[in-house]
Formats: sequence, structure tokens, C-alpha cells
Amino acid sequence: MKRKMMIIAAAAWLALPGVLGAQMRGGMHGGSGMMGSGQHMMGQGMMGNMGMMSNIMGEMHQMMGWGNMTPAQQKQMLQMMNQMGGIMQQMGGLQGAQMQQQHKQQLQQMQKQLHQMKTQMHHGPKK
Repeated sequence: MKRKMMIIAAAAWLALPGVLGAQMRGGMHGGSGMMGSGQHMMGQGMMGNMGMMSNIMGEMHQMMGWGNMTPAQQKQMLQMMNQMGGIMQQMGGLQGAQMQQQHKQQLQQMQKQLHQMKTQMHHGPKK
């Protein structure tokens, strides 16, 4: 299970630059050409979301390295990875810019879940 999670995390991490590149290329071709239309497609909101995704993936990687996850935590981690993969696909699509706020909320929820998991892992299960 841990090996599968590491592979998924690595794949997600490697896909991140591809999503960024696709957004930039898509913006360059579809824009007016007047003012770096790649910047229009990759606004501050999307850049912030990408930064948040990067931080979340780093935290996930760190937590998986601890090796003391319960089966429920492992399942939760896989669900978050799948959700993040979906967000990446949406970001690469035509409607990615319109979904920035929704992505931000989803990513903030993931950060909250990770924080709760970290706390549980450090303090052990509640009795």
C-alpha cells in the first residue's frame, strides 16, 4: 500500500510541470498576443493553487516516509491524491481558469485534513 501511494505521489508530482506547461502553451496560442496571454491563462489564482498543491504533495511525501499510517489514514491519503489528480486535469482543460476558486477551496480542505492526520500521527490514536 505504501509503495502504491509513493508511486501515485511521484506521478502527481511529475505531472505538475506538464500541467503548467500546457496552461502556458494554451494561453499563448489562444490569446490576443498583445500582452503575454500565457499570463492571462496562468493568473495569480492558479499560481497560488499550484504552490498549494506543491506544498500538499511535499507534506504527503513526508508523512508517507514516517511509515506509521493507519489503514484509514492510508485510504484518506489515496483519496486526496486522486482528488488532486482530478484538479490537475481540470487545470489543464479549457475551464481551468474558471475553476480556480473551487480548486482553492478543495486544496484548503486537503491541507486541513493533512494537518489533522499529522496531529493524529504524532499523538497516536485517541483512546
